[in-house]
Amino acid sequence: MALDGSLWSSFSADPRADSRLRASDADRSAVFEILNDALAQGLIDLDEHGERLDAAAGIRELGEVVPLIEDLVRAPETLPGSTLAVRPELAALDEYEGTPTTPEAIDAAALELYRSDLRTALAGAATPSLITVLIWAITSIAAGSLIFFWPLFVILGTGIGVVTTLSSKQSIIRRKREMLTVRARAKLGDPRAQAEIEANPRVFRYRPESSRDARRERRREIRRRTGES
Repeated sequence: MALDGSLWSSFSADPRADSRLRASDADRSAVFEILNDALAQGLIDLDEHGERLDAAAGIRELGEVVPLIEDLVRAPETLPGSTLAVRPELAALDEYEGTPTTPEAIDAAALELYRSDLRTALAGAATPSLITVLIWAITSIAAGSLIFFWPLFVILGTGIGVVTTLSSKQSIIRRKREMLTVRARAKLGDPRAQAEIEANPRVFRYRPESSRDARRERRREIRRRTGES
């Protein structure tokens, strides 16, 4: 196993972003493999290898993985003065360059994406409900008395999406966080994450409002400079 940023994808979720998730036997086995490779490469000695293996055997949450292996992870190599390049296929994704790369930023972005989903669900329920209530009110006025409140069925039907979004808040945020974590790994040069995004580009779309505004501003700046030259 290469002891670089790609090893974080060996776990059921990124331990740096989902530290409170319960660790599985496969997660503990991944730590054992990483420690064995580190010993073989001379990064740790036998005593430290044994100590870390003992600690790894007792891992209960993914966050406990990080202190055992983070000092063994090599940063991707880049030429002096250069930065990691995003592959053309990834650059074509909407606002790829706006992807957050720190656990805190990923958590904040995942929450904002959930709120965006909730706003969409509320808007989708409100519009037909208001229209049908208005039709019911006009019909009742024309009839001279209140008729059966049939818009209730529309309100209940369209409200299912809102209720589902509210009741599934934590699972939705978790899925958003997982998606953003893959994007972050890809942006930082993880080939596995890059391949995953290229295979499922629609799943990994991310369009934060601030990134769209920034991208429009960059395009205006490019047009302005092109016009000057």
